[in-house]
Amino acid sequence: MSMMDARRLATCSSIPSSSAPSLPAAPLVRRFRRGANGSSKRCGAPASSSRPPSLAVQATLAMPSPDSQRLRLQQQLQQQQQQQQQQLLSGKDVEQAAMQACIRTATSVPPERGVLDPNVLRWKGSALEAAYERCGAVCQEYAKTFYLGTQLMTPVQARCIWAIYVWCRRTDELVDGPNASKITPQALDRWEERLDGMFQGRPYDVLDAALTDTISKFPLEVQPFRDMIEGMRMDLFKSRYQTFDELYEYCYRVAGTVGLMTVPVMGVDPNYKGPLDKVYKAALALGTANQLTNILRDVGEDIRERDRIYLPLDELHQFGISEDEVRAGIHKPSQGKVDERWRKFMKFQIQRAREYFQEAEDGVDYLDVKARWPAWSALILYRQILDVIEKNDYDNFSMRAYVSKSKKLASLPLALLRAMMPKRH
Repeated sequence: MSMMDARRLATCSSIPSSSAPSLPAAPLVRRFRRGANGSSKRCGAPASSSRPPSLAVQATLAMPSPDSQRLRLQQQLQQQQQQQQQQLLSGKDVEQAAMQACIRTATSVPPERGVLDPNVLRWKGSALEAAYERCGAVCQEYAKTFYLGTQLMTPVQARCIWAIYVWCRRTDELVDGPNASKITPQALDRWEERLDGMFQGRPYDVLDAALTDTISKFPLEVQPFRDMIEGMRMDLFKSRYQTFDELYEYCYRVAGTVGLMTVPVMGVDPNYKGPLDKVYKAALALGTANQLTNILRDVGEDIRERDRIYLPLDELHQFGISEDEVRAGIHKPSQGKVDERWRKFMKFQIQRAREYFQEAEDGVDYLDVKARWPAWSALILYRQILDVIEKNDYDNFSMRAYVSKSKKLASLPLALLRAMMPKRH
């Protein structure tokens, strides 16, 4: 996750809903979740041993209880009003509004949303422990470097980060997973109803219960979670981005949101007395940088497999590049190499991504000491992907940029050193 091992996608099977400890045989489709090496990156209620419906069917069937209908109607009206307001906002405005909501929730005593009573959970004791362990197993399998970083956190912090990570994976899978063709906007509406249920102490399944328990322990704000679902809606209908501001909003919704979700759990250095904006902005910048990096790495794959171009079309035109040329791979026919226009375009895009990584550096050091290593690991490893793209002569059509396992392992001590010796600005 953007402060986690973040983002993008390669096809795989759903996170299973059974309580069996085995992991899925195939990796999940992921947007913000592919590892830095480029690899692809439900438990039912304890009373039943039969396999529950797939996640897509669950999202379709999960309806609020009758007692919550009135509250749900009020929430829908509020959300519609918020969506109408957001349509008038730029991507950065949407991001800033969510960040301020997170800061208000984190600093209010008690939190504005209220502290949930753990006793209302349907899953407790060993069942809840199993839910957290399941989340940890998924994180360990598909985000190995980040999972290693969570081992430096307190056990409570680590488990709660796993729960957030799994919710984000499942959300992403709705529009890019094996059942994506069955997902409708109404299914995403019902997934959002499940989200509201978790924040009200009403988890739908045991993996939801892990996140509900996390919400009861830390002052998480619901808005970033809703914004991520909106990012999934964008993928249902939008496959081109005219401007960088449009793309920035997408990056925030599918990756920057993860930073806002996790900062309350990771915590802030108790010695830091400055404004929380600096910490949250670093989390957002890291999410944006990671997402932009994934986009630049996956240009060819996104076009071939999804007919999506996550590049600002107006900037392509500024460099004299047409959409048809991008679809064709913009190679020089005589040499089989990328066109010089593409090299210049990619240099411009890579420089912008590096600027966001630099912005992230300016605030990561203000995180709690136990949370800095996973954040620095994500920052260093993802930034190296940009180096590999350059090494590949900017050919992200026929070559895949990935960080080798040996280089990843060699980078971990550097990340740990940076985490232990922060440079305060």
